[in-house]
Amino acid sequence: MLRRALRRARTSVVAACARGSSARARATHAWASTPDEGSRRARAIIDAADGARARASGRGTVPTTRTTSWHRTRPRGTARTVASETIGFKAETRKLLDIVTNSLYAEREVFARELVSNASDALERARHDALARGEDPGRLEIRITTDDADGKTLAIEDDGRGMTREELVENLGTIAKSGSKAFLEGLDGTNEEAAANIIGKFGVGFYASFMVSDKVEVISSAGARGDGKAWKWSSMGDGTFTIEEATESDGAPARGTKILMHIKKDQKHLVSKWGMETVLKKYSSFVGFPILLNGNRMNDVGALWLKDEKDLTDEESIAFYRLMSGASDMPPFRMSFKADAPMTIRSLLYFPAENPERLAGIGGQSSSGVSLYARRVLIQQNTERLLPPFLRFVRGVIDCEDIPLNISRESLQDSMLVLRLGQIMAKRVLKFLDEKAKKEPEKYNKWFANLGFFLKEGVCSEYAYKQELAELLRYESSATEAGKLTSLRDYANRMPESQQNVYYIVAPSRQQAESSPYLEAAKSRGYEVLFLYAHIDEFVMQHLMKVAGKDLISVEAANLEVDEKSEDAEEALDESASADLCKWFGDDALGGKLKEVKMSTRLASSPAILSGHEPEAMRRYRMVQTMASDAAASKKLAEMANDFSMLTLELNPKHEMIRRVNAARSSSDADTRRLAALVAEQIFDNARVAAGSLDDPRAMLARLNEILEKTLPK
Repeated sequence: MLRRALRRARTSVVAACARGSSARARATHAWASTPDEGSRRARAIIDAADGARARASGRGTVPTTRTTSWHRTRPRGTARTVASETIGFKAETRKLLDIVTNSLYAEREVFARELVSNASDALERARHDALARGEDPGRLEIRITTDDADGKTLAIEDDGRGMTREELVENLGTIAKSGSKAFLEGLDGTNEEAAANIIGKFGVGFYASFMVSDKVEVISSAGARGDGKAWKWSSMGDGTFTIEEATESDGAPARGTKILMHIKKDQKHLVSKWGMETVLKKYSSFVGFPILLNGNRMNDVGALWLKDEKDLTDEESIAFYRLMSGASDMPPFRMSFKADAPMTIRSLLYFPAENPERLAGIGGQSSSGVSLYARRVLIQQNTERLLPPFLRFVRGVIDCEDIPLNISRESLQDSMLVLRLGQIMAKRVLKFLDEKAKKEPEKYNKWFANLGFFLKEGVCSEYAYKQELAELLRYESSATEAGKLTSLRDYANRMPESQQNVYYIVAPSRQQAESSPYLEAAKSRGYEVLFLYAHIDEFVMQHLMKVAGKDLISVEAANLEVDEKSEDAEEALDESASADLCKWFGDDALGGKLKEVKMSTRLASSPAILSGHEPEAMRRYRMVQTMASDAAASKKLAEMANDFSMLTLELNPKHEMIRRVNAARSSSDADTRRLAALVAEQIFDNARVAAGSLDDPRAMLARLNEILEKTLPK
């Protein structure tokens, strides 16, 4: 009997040279029934078979540590002998296992995501194999069973492709990739990003199970594709694993894989029914196969982003939006975008009706609302690095098959790939909004009124998207009715030939914009002026600089003169009187605190304006920044607020008030001269109010009271 066994083993050695990895299994079976006293000689032959297999595959030697034990099992009363072989992990695999178990993941709960993802892949492969053969793939589902009695075990089972004995050893015991050992040897144990990179490339997410387990058993059967047997792989994560034929008590599936985890004492909370429900809903709600937790299906919501836009119903779309965002509003727009080049992308994005930062408080900023998936498996919720920050109001899902399904999903190790994906999606989002603005202008304008701030922020912060964002901006103007918005391009198309620039004015409201003295020159010439109500708008204009080839100019800084033909003829001060009045204004009435006082050609109905002043938005921004710093900086700000050395006061020589001040300053009556000085100061402060540079108007109350007292009859 011994001679026959050895003869069969020697035959297997020869076959190994020709057929590689399958020979080892046949050699093993040849001595499976060998008595104990012949095991040593049989072991030598098996080692020879191993060497032949390794040389045939071109990978060098196989795992070096092997221990064979003998035991007998008697399923259903039938005696048979089963070999249990203990194999040592290769050095690089042991190091990899240590990294995964102890330092790679921020959250241990991701072990479930990894195992469910692996199960889903196995089911997909099983379905593909069956369809390729023209067969019914049969039941395809993932079953998870918790041990709520004492929390000692967790089982995850699928009806997937399963693994043969050789595949269990190869897939779970070694890393069959060249260069992996050298790369891992170069790691210092603290470089998690580098570790993530190699782990992602070698696809060993299964090892995450050791983060929560003292021992892991994998029972798998390849069904008709294999040898008809089920095999059990088991390890305690201590450097070795055991491979043996599964018994009936192991509950081996007819086809597929069952993972049985023996849970660590301090991780039992993760594998309770409630804990698993939470993790599955977070990471695996949209896996394409049924996930049953203790018999109850956990993923009823389909992956809607895989559907065509025409197949989406409003009801399921709104339900999906509210599930993903936690919001209760009705988004006016949704974007279903698919692409196969340059990347394979499936996405479903929503544009909320309400500003998500409305309740975030002063200066509060919401996080990203877009989650990244790969083949329906969550990579990261609310992925901050995916879309540019100014698109953080967008809600939904981006699914990219090019993103590797690796165990370092938290770090998104292929940052350049994610950056490229984000650029593609950002361009597509802006194109979508531009299409909506043109096709549904009223609906878009209403949406822009609530969320346009984000697009304005993008103009100021993202140069790469500046031109696309400029097309999306909407403002009121002097040519539109109150509440009606216009685009910058439409404004440019309406410009008369004589107009060289696009003009705007920043004011708190339409009423104040229309009454501003800075508007008079443009109005007299029939030039349209954009009304900007938010402080950020001035920064937006400064970043854009041009639109449709025209410069964007504030009317406060524009060198526009009043069209005399449009004004009623008035008696203006002559040149000599004007010069004397300007000198008196600057030196006597205002005490020489201004850079200059001069007569203006920019005014039609207002007595005076300021020029050379800092734009209000810039001044307020600097004020906020300074207030947040120390007392010395705040004192400096106060000093700057009262520094008028760079200001020019422009007087309207045709205005009745200016002509009366000129007459009163030369009066022989002291009270009249005093009144002229008071009015001159008030004209200056009024001009500061119009320019938005007077922070506290209460300072002029005493003067106003005195003016009123002197003008009323005694």
